[in-house]
Amino acid sequence: MDNKIATSLLVSALLISSVFSSEDLTNVVVSAKTQNSALDTAGSFSIITEDDIKKTGASSIKEVLEGVVGVNMGVNNASINGRQSISIRGTDSKDTLILVDGERISGSDAQIGHSDFQYNWIPVNAISKIEVIRGPMSSLYGSRAIGGIINIITKKPKGDFEGEISIEGGGESSRHRGSNGDFQANAGGSVTDKLSVFGFAQVKEQDLSSEDSNTAIEGKSIRNAMIKAIYEIDKTQEISAFAIYGEEKRKTTTYDEYYDIDKEHYSLGYKKDWDDVTLRLKAYTNISDSHTDEFDYTHEMQDDTLNSELDIAYFDNHFIVLGAEYRNEEYRKRYDNAADDASKGFKEDIDYKSFYFQDEIAIGDDLILTLGGRYDDHERFSGEFSPKANIVYKLSDNSRIKAGYGHGFSAPTVTQISDEYEVFIPTDFTGFPFLATRFHGNDDLEPETSDTYELSFEYEKGTLSYSATVFHTDFEDLIDTQVYATVMEMPFLVSQSQYVNIGKAEINGVELEFTKNQLINNLDLSLNYTFLDTENKDTNEDLANRPDHTANLKLTTILPWEIGSTLRVNYVGEQEASDGDTIDDYATVGLQFSKIFMEDLTLRAGAENLGNVTSIGDGVNKYTIRGRYIYGRISYKF
Repeated sequence: MDNKIATSLLVSALLISSVFSSEDLTNVVVSAKTQNSALDTAGSFSIITEDDIKKTGASSIKEVLEGVVGVNMGVNNASINGRQSISIRGTDSKDTLILVDGERISGSDAQIGHSDFQYNWIPVNAISKIEVIRGPMSSLYGSRAIGGIINIITKKPKGDFEGEISIEGGGESSRHRGSNGDFQANAGGSVTDKLSVFGFAQVKEQDLSSEDSNTAIEGKSIRNAMIKAIYEIDKTQEISAFAIYGEEKRKTTTYDEYYDIDKEHYSLGYKKDWDDVTLRLKAYTNISDSHTDEFDYTHEMQDDTLNSELDIAYFDNHFIVLGAEYRNEEYRKRYDNAADDASKGFKEDIDYKSFYFQDEIAIGDDLILTLGGRYDDHERFSGEFSPKANIVYKLSDNSRIKAGYGHGFSAPTVTQISDEYEVFIPTDFTGFPFLATRFHGNDDLEPETSDTYELSFEYEKGTLSYSATVFHTDFEDLIDTQVYATVMEMPFLVSQSQYVNIGKAEINGVELEFTKNQLINNLDLSLNYTFLDTENKDTNEDLANRPDHTANLKLTTILPWEIGSTLRVNYVGEQEASDGDTIDDYATVGLQFSKIFMEDLTLRAGAENLGNVTSIGDGVNKYTIRGRYIYGRISYKF
């Protein structure tokens, strides 16, 4: 740990906060910073509980989110080696902000092309629930929340000592390789009357799915460990500590160690409750080091954040949140085998100073108005204000009409917004002169912005719930590269390219959800559908890699001998590739069975992608997903 990290943690010890509050309440949307129930919370969201995760048989965050309305496991710029990225409402993956207990996790896809390194921080058995909020959340969380946020809320220590161990083994049925082993364990509870500790660990090995380099999904070796502790000073205040360490190695058909990804996250916190006011102070450091010895290529990212927040319920019919945040974002690149000295290395950091507020106002018995906004003062541009306004109208005890507006933004990356950044990339050696592109940063870049309007109807009563949402989003100042000169640098003909704000786009969409438990004889049904209509305003073409239609079906029932079963169908419609070709639609089917023995021992067995759909698209637009995967899992609680 270098001096900067140590200094950050020392400061953190003085300004510490709690990420633990009402996070264990499944009917409260913690990420929305609300005191209302989910039905009365503004905006569009999904809550995935621990029980939901177990019923899917998912072993990764991406698998958990695969069936959520408005969420697509797309390719975007991450289609190599079977990688996929998470997109909300058709936005780029870099515009989906990943949080753990409300704290940012480094988004590698914003800095590293073709990467999906931010999705394997947390083992699934450490998760209490996941909240997905669709639509811009920059009013509370700032940059990179244009599409929405995914907040992974981890379990917290409580009561007596308890824990769980799970072991999974499986493999692809029709590939040369593809076996998988996953060991996860957690344990903890009260150490003293005031101190509680909980720890999590994971060891996962995933082999290459094939020896054919054209269809291979890279192998992964994952090691994750996490520990959190809470010390209760008295009934009104507590101190918390939270740490994650992870290492992930990627393997391809060509390289035994294509990437080695080290991850660290340290958080300290303090919370104080008065009768109608809660103070939260927190500080955390987030570190990601992705490197490959094969190419002498290193990406180092670090975010240091200090945050203070007040929740105020003192005034009648108001719930007010006031917050202030300081964040330093640092990026360092080393490329020892670069073609020229200018591309060998780069280091830069950017400061953010932010202030935000939100007020939930109850107007009479039937109307809730939520107003909020955040101002982010960015070191490189003048700043960005992100307002939002939402209303919830109670038609009855069980139905709501919701409407809202939100502004979102994504700040340029450290590399994009720096004139000092330069990288030289050869592109063609087939003729003379050789061809190459030199990319330059731009100090004058402005943030990408969005404005979203949405209207929804929701109904919830007993075992039945359904909702319908329509939304419209306008995007401006999208960042792209533009060639401004072509020069000869023997033996290369070089295209000089710079990042600029040139793009405009719009996305219109519809989201439908229907859930009915106890439909017939213990059969639970869940169904959702998403429609997207996208347009690049500069070319009048569809945005690439956004399917027009997606749909997800889940059926859960109890079979004889108390065997639980879950059937899932995920459909992805046609989508346009970046070169204008059409990528065909496809569907995957998953099935899982489970049986509980002696209350503490659970056996699960299942299969994913029963139809063995492996290749999507053709030619340069072809990408691979995991084929038919058959697995077994045993879990023991103690």
